[in-house]
Amino acid sequence: MAEIAESKRQSQAIARGTLVLYGLPALVKGYMFRLMVLYAMKFATDVLLIAPFIVGLIFAVSRVWDAVTDPLVGHLSDRTRLSIGRRRSWMLGGSVPLAITFVLIFAVPIDASDTTKLIWLSLSVIAWYTAYTCITVPHLSWGAELSDLSDGRNKTFGVRHGADALGALAALGVLSFLIEAEAEGRVAASLVASQTSIIAAVITTVVIVASVLMLGESSRGQQTEPRTSALEVARDIFRNRHARLVLIVMLIELMGAAAMGAMAIYVAQYVIGAPWIAPIAIGLYLVVQMASVPVWVKLAQRMPKHLLWRYAMIGSAITYGSLFLLAFIEPQSLQITWNFVAVFFAGFAASCAGTIGPSVLSDIIDYDERQSGERREGAYFAAWSFAAKSAGAITIAIVGFALSIIGFEPNQEQTQATQIGMTAILGLFPLVCYAIGAWIFSRYSLEPQN
Repeated sequence: MAEIAESKRQSQAIARGTLVLYGLPALVKGYMFRLMVLYAMKFATDVLLIAPFIVGLIFAVSRVWDAVTDPLVGHLSDRTRLSIGRRRSWMLGGSVPLAITFVLIFAVPIDASDTTKLIWLSLSVIAWYTAYTCITVPHLSWGAELSDLSDGRNKTFGVRHGADALGALAALGVLSFLIEAEAEGRVAASLVASQTSIIAAVITTVVIVASVLMLGESSRGQQTEPRTSALEVARDIFRNRHARLVLIVMLIELMGAAAMGAMAIYVAQYVIGAPWIAPIAIGLYLVVQMASVPVWVKLAQRMPKHLLWRYAMIGSAITYGSLFLLAFIEPQSLQITWNFVAVFFAGFAASCAGTIGPSVLSDIIDYDERQSGERREGAYFAAWSFAAKSAGAITIAIVGFALSIIGFEPNQEQTQATQIGMTAILGLFPLVCYAIGAWIFSRYSLEPQN
């Protein structure tokens, strides 16, 4: 019996080629998403001259719309029955709209009226997040179907997380050009942003289409036909105590992480006085995340995944919290060193969520199948995607409101009080988020069945 079990486990091992092809869409999505998180708000405030509070409101409204599109796409993805596959068909259909709307966001005319800029940006952001949902939810669901094994899922989502970080690293290279262009004026910044978005749109479309056509879809996802309605599925997810707890923790944790993305450039420029360190620091953060993926996969073989994830949250709380001290450290060289050290450990801790988190949710989906008799990866990862995107948008809304409250003035030297407020958003806000997340996650108890 042991030999049969081992043979079955070996047959379910995921080939390297499968992992690479599965990870490719995350590479290009990671580029786009990070540029949205790292630069979209600064582009809107410093280039388009839209008030920070209004920008935050735009992203908040897009999350309201996501409350409709995420569960709808997830539910329809579970029910799609096409020869090309229920996940791949959605990714193919969403690839071109994702590219076009990304271009539109950075093509807002800087000399247009305030009303025109507001409407253009709002519609483009909402449309982009809708297309992003059509790609991300099926892609995550596809990953959960590639293996039944806990270790296989850890590797699958580890590769996805590493590819996502690599795409984000590529975004940093472009970010440096965007920052340099801002020094030459708003017109130059707008032109560079528009040109780079077009290049990214073309590459994204080609990569997603190629990946989808070259990698077949697992038959595991076709084993059961969903019988429940979208509202019934949403009700079941909410009633699933394991899913409810993980989604709440994920939302809180990513809100903390998003604060770094939203504030990194602001703090580098207005607190440390060295805007050039922002891309380097974020690059270090991403490189450490990629390098740490095998570490977390190995550690997950030695201890329960949920316990490992909780320890990582505690580590994130400490490292992010230390960034608050940047407003009080002198001289500048010590500020820069302190920033890099904190970012290094923050990147290591943050890698755990991207590697282990989706694997934990996959275990919950298995639990749901035992209760309902249905495979509903799309619905569960739709909730996951909504939590992830909501975290970023909620944080941007909070950051925009907070910047207005603390007296931030774009392209001006900031007061000491404003600088302290900036580092509080960068450091103390994530500290609180991660601490709360770790406390809530202490209640998680579901163990994988393999």
